[in-house]
Amino acid sequence: MKKNTLFQNPFNIVLGRLCIVLCMSGLSGISVMAASADYQVAVNDLEESWSTLENYCTTCHNFEDYAGGVDFTLVGPQDVGVEAEIFEMVLRKIRNSVMPPPSQEQPSEKERWELIADLEKALDSHAAMEPDPGRIGLHRLNRTEYVNAIYDITGVRLDTELSLPKDDNSDGFDNIATVLKISPSFLDQYIAAARVVSEQAVGSPFPRNESTVYRMDPANQAGHIDGLPMGTRGGVLVEHVFPVDGEYSLSVLGMAGAGYTLGMEYNHTVIVTVDGEKIFQRDIGGGEDLRMLDQIQAPAVAEINGRFRDIPVSMTSGVHEIGVAFVARSFAESDEFLHDLGGNRGMGRIARARGLEIKGPITSAGVIDTPSRRKVMICEPDAAASELECARQIFANLAKQAFRRPISDEDLAAPLRFYAAGRELGSFDEGIKNGMMAILTSPKFLFRAEIPPQNAQPGDVIAINDVELASRLAFFLWSSSPDQELIDLVARNDLSKPRVLSAQIERMLEDPRADSLVENFVFQWLRLRDLENIDPDPEIYPAYNAGLLEAFREEIRLFAGSVFRDNNSILDLITADYTYLNEDLALHYGISNVKGGQFRKVRLEDEERYGLLGTGGVLMVTSYANRTTPVIRGAYIMENFQGVPPATPPPNVEAFPETPEGATVSQTVRERLEVHRDNPACAGCHDVMDPLGLALENYNAIGQWRERDSDAGNIPIDASGQLADGTPLNGVNDLREALVTRPEQFVQTFTEKLMTYSLGRSVEYHDMPAVREIVRNAARDDYSFTSIVMGIINSDQFRKITVPEENMQVGGL
Repeated sequence: MKKNTLFQNPFNIVLGRLCIVLCMSGLSGISVMAASADYQVAVNDLEESWSTLENYCTTCHNFEDYAGGVDFTLVGPQDVGVEAEIFEMVLRKIRNSVMPPPSQEQPSEKERWELIADLEKALDSHAAMEPDPGRIGLHRLNRTEYVNAIYDITGVRLDTELSLPKDDNSDGFDNIATVLKISPSFLDQYIAAARVVSEQAVGSPFPRNESTVYRMDPANQAGHIDGLPMGTRGGVLVEHVFPVDGEYSLSVLGMAGAGYTLGMEYNHTVIVTVDGEKIFQRDIGGGEDLRMLDQIQAPAVAEINGRFRDIPVSMTSGVHEIGVAFVARSFAESDEFLHDLGGNRGMGRIARARGLEIKGPITSAGVIDTPSRRKVMICEPDAAASELECARQIFANLAKQAFRRPISDEDLAAPLRFYAAGRELGSFDEGIKNGMMAILTSPKFLFRAEIPPQNAQPGDVIAINDVELASRLAFFLWSSSPDQELIDLVARNDLSKPRVLSAQIERMLEDPRADSLVENFVFQWLRLRDLENIDPDPEIYPAYNAGLLEAFREEIRLFAGSVFRDNNSILDLITADYTYLNEDLALHYGISNVKGGQFRKVRLEDEERYGLLGTGGVLMVTSYANRTTPVIRGAYIMENFQGVPPATPPPNVEAFPETPEGATVSQTVRERLEVHRDNPACAGCHDVMDPLGLALENYNAIGQWRERDSDAGNIPIDASGQLADGTPLNGVNDLREALVTRPEQFVQTFTEKLMTYSLGRSVEYHDMPAVREIVRNAARDDYSFTSIVMGIINSDQFRKITVPEENMQVGGL
């Protein structure tokens, strides 16, 4: 008897399984066949280009060599869907010409891109047959999200660095659920932070006399600080929360020292301002002060510094701006005999301050009217009988925001118990503080959880509800909790309606809180947070100063923010002919027509500064403290712009030859790299990476343009090379052009990174068809930022979850 052959090849096995799943779901056999038709067509198309893979890949990926643990001689076009994880990796490497290795025979452009198109079609159509949007486990708020949520809920601005320990990082981001663990010590810090928040938010009529010190950078006080009076230089401008109406004192610290009298040769005037109004003025330096410091020394230091200590000031409760500045004596460059090599530093011998101390309240009037108290205390009981109802209103308002959903009586039970205990021992305010702590340490606040219905079966794909959608939206676009408008829409079950959702996305992107996408997404994607770990060698780079570090950050903050805010094409991140500069940064770039300390939009005349590749922040974060490193720059471009991270170096490979300290440099970086590539174990990756990094060799380690390598005999820079696909390069302009020749590649990488950040989990192989669909749809709108954000939010990856093998219900959430 003839055997049934339906399940004898892999495609029919997949089809058979799909039949069972869909038929159990009540779908007809006709629907099953319709769902699989596209995949079968894609497999047939792939058979025509499969010879490219056989001709150029099986030389290494076979039974004997088994390169990368893959044998392509055992699979065919019909296996692509079943082995999607492997073929997504294959697609990524072929797309970027990483495979075949540049040293091997290459397919023609036509062969390469026909194979890529057919592989994508097969993978995408198979994903449509068996969708898997993935799942995010229990997701703790990271410390940035915690601090932002606390501010939005209570009005208390915590110090991010001091509030909680630094979060672990995965896939380049610190909001990935799998690494956001919690320990007993973490819990202790959450409790301590909640106590601080409740104390600051509610306040006390007679708080302790406390001291807060705001540090100043004494090396960077020649320029004007925005917000301080015109005609001043240096100092500091801070926002300080005064807890009650009362008397306080201000002290300007570190004005004089006995060791050196530098800066005291001339008379300087110090002013102190409160909310823009001058409240104090006193002179320092000049003839008499200089004589005292020279002859009396320590007593003179005490007398001079004493002039600026304990300046009395009466303040009302709330937030006030306190400023300290010097009246500018001259805006000329330094009058030193030996000039600093860095320009635009102002006068050298000037008085400087090192800090501002605010102490108080020294006496209190007992009146509290801070923004945080007004935000929390939405009612004030006028009698003991109304206290409980008022407490209930306060907790209901806080809990709704903290738990990110409409609340029930069960949600209020714990805060009311804590309130009762606090009220028993103290005042109504003390009871409210206690109840607030119960809310702010609750798992309902600290964790996000997307819990499938109890009747959901493992493998089911289900839509998240409006409560979960609101949280995903808010933490993606704002790095904070949903606001009242989102929660109200959740209560009416309206948020997931297409028109409502689109309107909310547009509203949220226009909100200032959307700036967090730059600070938290862009800065992590581009690794700009690592800038603070780089300290350029002052002997090699005397033009670098501490002010440039923040200038590098501010340039990219404003530049990326403008692309997002103006809904420009994401390609502008690579190709834009403008940036944001102030005078210091402009001079660093060799641009002489920008004046003043304020950042402004500047049209660039030199194409070498276009886009991210021309920014000092990107160039410095991909360098060492004492030299450029084309390997790191090349790997950075591969991972962040091309979406193909380089392989881990093989063990026991000889390190890159560095020049010993004090020795004369005999070879350029390029020449040393060529020696390094002679090792076959190194060549496979370095043949791809090095040309990308060498194209940026005209920029030194702090982002300045150079024509010659002063570290290697002042010889001309050679920024030429050849990409893995054979495209010749000669510098940054050719590299930029190569990155946007096929624009969908950079946009796909950007979308993949943004999806990782938006979901708080790694983007897996089964997510890539959704990424490609978002990119294809965004192409119709010239890859605008909003089209990509909308695509991510409307994707199954954002709107649905796959029920895990163990559908566990999480109690208390």
